[in-house]
Amino acid sequence: MSDTLPLTMKAAICPAPGAPLEMREVAVPTPGPGQVLVKLETCGVCHSDLHLREGQEDLPPSFYPLILGHEGIGRVVAHGPNVGRAPAIGTRIGLPWIFDTCLACKPCRTGHEVLCPENTARGVQKHGAFAEYALCSADFAIEIPEAIDPLKGAPLLCAGLTAWSALRKARIEAGSNVLILGAGGLGQYAILIAKARGARVMVIDRDPAKLKTARGLGAEVTIEAGDDAGAQIKEAGGADVVLNFAPSPAVWDTVEAAVNPMADIVAIAMVHEPVPLSMMWLLDGGHRVFGSSVGSRQELADFLGFAAAHPLPVDVEAISFGEVDAALDRLKSGEVTGRLCIDFAK
Repeated sequence: MSDTLPLTMKAAICPAPGAPLEMREVAVPTPGPGQVLVKLETCGVCHSDLHLREGQEDLPPSFYPLILGHEGIGRVVAHGPNVGRAPAIGTRIGLPWIFDTCLACKPCRTGHEVLCPENTARGVQKHGAFAEYALCSADFAIEIPEAIDPLKGAPLLCAGLTAWSALRKARIEAGSNVLILGAGGLGQYAILIAKARGARVMVIDRDPAKLKTARGLGAEVTIEAGDDAGAQIKEAGGADVVLNFAPSPAVWDTVEAAVNPMADIVAIAMVHEPVPLSMMWLLDGGHRVFGSSVGSRQELADFLGFAAAHPLPVDVEAISFGEVDAALDRLKSGEVTGRLCIDFAK
């Protein structure tokens, strides 16, 4: 590591499941074989970070203490040994959810590396980007176009990419009705991407403020969540594609009432409880129900290219590094209508 780099850094540590984050002074990590060291400029604050802080993902106790954060943007400041085609020193890269994979299994070889049985995630098996410096596998280093502002761009690495990947998997044509359940940050990116693909966007949310935001982003039909929300969607033309960003199994009745024949229903929210899925409903309707999680390196590169040429006007609020635990509390309370992002210069 370069002599000009500090020996220690500030990091927001989750000491144990369910415990608040603690600001600590820790050693700057040393890049190992095939890795680069990144000095962070920004890092988005994601609902997944909240789930991990709250202990809702049942991680082994040995994973803690843990640095969370997986929407980081920063510049490469050091190379480890044997980095191959690593980005040059000074290159701005992203630090998304996927840290690395085996690169050899069928999912990895076919562009579905997020399904690799050996994949590791940033802020889960590996320390994340709620820190002044973080490591990145050179094989998974994706350059951030200079046209993308690092504050606006950080949430693209998970929230935006997740919406992009889910929509890429769905059968969408110009004029398709796309129903988005949950108009938080992920849902807002989905609105904009679906509109760019020529879809007619419909949104259900329980928060009137988020529905107002959805309308401002181009949603043509906005309905407050409730027992008859699905029927209202059906009356408005029905859904050809459904993206669920609402972390609750209670949405399933709404989905069943809302969809047209041969609908694609994409599960994206982290919902552990089962839903009453009828096999006859699938058979009679010809529906497809499948899951989608984050996205591959190629999808991220494609999406960043799109976002550089078509800026996505989702509200991103800059916070200081010291506010990160309070930011997670704000997400928990449901008061955040857009995205939160750490500005390490603030």
